[in-house]
Amino acid sequence: MTSILARCAGGLLTAAAACSTAFAVDAVGAPPVVVAATFEVGPTPEPVAAPAVSAETVGSVAPSAGQPGEAKSETATSHDDAPAAPAEPEAEHAAAPVAPTRSPMPFDIIRTLQFLQDQVARGNGRAIRVQAMLLRRFGPAFVEADPSIWTDPRNRRAAILFALSGGPPEVLRRLVAAGAFDETTKPIAEGALAYVVNDLPKAGKLLSPIDLKSVEPGMAAQISLVLGQVEQQDRPAEALAHLDQARLLAPGGLVEEAALRLEVVLAEKQGDPGKADDLARQYFDRFSRSSYVGNFLARFAMVFSERPATDPAASLASMLDITVRLDPAGKRELLLAVSRRSLVAGKLELARLAGAEALKIDGAGGEDVQRGNLYAAAAGLAAPDGALAADELRTVDRAQLHPADVDIFDAANTVLSHMQAPDAGEPPPLDAADAASSPVLDRAQKLLDAVAGDLGETK
Repeated sequence: MTSILARCAGGLLTAAAACSTAFAVDAVGAPPVVVAATFEVGPTPEPVAAPAVSAETVGSVAPSAGQPGEAKSETATSHDDAPAAPAEPEAEHAAAPVAPTRSPMPFDIIRTLQFLQDQVARGNGRAIRVQAMLLRRFGPAFVEADPSIWTDPRNRRAAILFALSGGPPEVLRRLVAAGAFDETTKPIAEGALAYVVNDLPKAGKLLSPIDLKSVEPGMAAQISLVLGQVEQQDRPAEALAHLDQARLLAPGGLVEEAALRLEVVLAEKQGDPGKADDLARQYFDRFSRSSYVGNFLARFAMVFSERPATDPAASLASMLDITVRLDPAGKRELLLAVSRRSLVAGKLELARLAGAEALKIDGAGGEDVQRGNLYAAAAGLAAPDGALAADELRTVDRAQLHPADVDIFDAANTVLSHMQAPDAGEPPPLDAADAASSPVLDRAQKLLDAVAGDLGETK
């Protein structure tokens, strides 16, 4: 185990340190914190290595000296800046004691993994790549490890968390088969294994009865998050309670970020839009830079556009208030998504208002400008000032549209051409066959079909 983990650990811990050097900003915008890849080792009666890079060590280790603008660590300050004390005669020629070391253990690797996950929640895209490298590299290393490693309960817990974090399940499968877990931890391990192999009914059956108050908080938070996902379809109220608990047990990191993304949709489905809005506000306030914010924007756009909109202007004002901490690019993307979904759902006034609001945000590229003009114009064709919307539609450059929006553009122009056709008097009533073959209805159906797959992606 020593040689296997030591070979794997060096490069990945250095990568984690480099990753955090490039992007380790706390939630209130403090300066970057540099996390060194070296271990600190204190004197102990038996060989124990310092922990791997973890959230607990962030801020305790500073950058190496010599970089402009970088502060020295407390340790460096005490050796470099403090006045030297007179040397004792015996100590003057004595050799410094060598601190005992060991190679990283599985629980050390999990600390590094948790640190990287927190960086992902803060928007560090490089942390996602380093995390993937860590999971890919240490999966085989854990499988090949000496069995004696797993006698340490910290390493057995690490095996569970490694699998729940996206690592290969083989090591956990082997430990479960070998009976490595005690009676308290066994249902957690078996339930986690069932979850990662997508046996959700079995996972729920094993994990639901566990009293998580007696479980270590980090593990309890992960299990609560799992239960929230497992029970969201059949027991949404219980799923919400589990996700609330996950956020309380592990605030500020990827567990809370993921729980909020799930909860907003669940609260809306439970008929509690007020709670959904409160949770969405928390997400945008705390995780607007998350690497997964795009996923949440799609979910929130779905939630908001599917609500009954008795007062579209008030609905839009509410959405803008909830997203006040969202950056301009993210806010524009959300408004365009809401405009498109509302257009397809027949909520034309909300679609028009959201599209027009998106166009007010500076910095839009050509495609976004075309999208905003298209959605707002298409939604305004049926308004009393439809002629103005028709003029706006003519300014849309079809060549700049995303392929998914080309059908909307063509459908809107078909509707416009029929609106502008000469009035031929009162048409005879259509029978069912004629109605089915109507080009306007056919085009409208194509419009709905064009976005059906898009709408289904975030359900």
